[in-house]
Amino acid sequence: MSDYAAFDVYQPPPDGTVVSIGNFDGVHRGHAAIIAALREHALRHRVPAVAITLDPHPLAVLAPERAPPTLTTAAERATLLRRAGADAVVVLRSEPALLAMPAEDFLTHFVRRLRPRAFVEGADFNFGKARGGSIETLRQHGARYGYEVHTVDTFRAAELASAPRISSSSIRQALVDGRLDDANAMLGRPYRIVGRVVPGDARGRTIGFPTANLSDVPHMLPQEAVYAGAAQLESGELHAAAVNVGLQPTFGGQRARVEAHLLEYSGDLVGQHVGIYFLARLRPQQRCESVAELVEQIRRDVARSRERFGAETELRAQCYSL
Repeated sequence: MSDYAAFDVYQPPPDGTVVSIGNFDGVHRGHAAIIAALREHALRHRVPAVAITLDPHPLAVLAPERAPPTLTTAAERATLLRRAGADAVVVLRSEPALLAMPAEDFLTHFVRRLRPRAFVEGADFNFGKARGGSIETLRQHGARYGYEVHTVDTFRAAELASAPRISSSSIRQALVDGRLDDANAMLGRPYRIVGRVVPGDARGRTIGFPTANLSDVPHMLPQEAVYAGAAQLESGELHAAAVNVGLQPTFGGQRARVEAHLLEYSGDLVGQHVGIYFLARLRPQQRCESVAELVEQIRRDVARSRERFGAETELRAQCYSL
């Protein structure tokens, strides 16, 4: 059974819903705070807490060259939003006609379809054509349509040095900068990508470190580097993994790739989907002068990856379906 429904398929109950609308990419700690408030108000009204996620990101339709890379797919967002407390997740397709709606028409479209008793949004929420609607717009029409409006304050990662505002954009920037610890802190879990394993050049196998080579990855990749990670198989198994993101400088690689050496695993994963959780950034990519030097460096990477995996006591609880 799917964790979400399409907007034109979801049937709200007669008593209505409490709704939060957003892209929710990453479903980070700030989003979790919104969903917690959503659930609180839904329980008070005794109606479902419904999270509406737009997919794809509106900029992917309006200005593809400016569209941000994806942190989570729609299916992943649905799983994580339900885990955070949403009773239902509804996916609204970002189509040109929808995005061209003036804010008041956009609002009417939602009210007729979902019968909201309340909206719960971040303070900087915008909607409608050219983002012309705001929290104030929602409030102006509350009495007319019979709903309340509740806002959730900006959420900050107080444990980080600069106490950054948690947002999907700040997480993307942390991944670009190689600040994986910051990205994971803002997410509230290790960052994950998923890809399909494809045949590689078998070079890793010849030096004793076979790798799963990932293709068709819809997610943003972190900075090119070597990482301690965890590999999640379709069976649900978890294995420690040493993960390389980027080129293969020792062998003159020119094509970026994601390759993971799974510890304590032997088998053929080609054709299967594998999730990679990024636990720690170990080092930048570097060119070794010989294969022997490379093998020794990989041994160190594997040892550190095994150690980091062993220290992740909450990882299994943080994993979610591929």
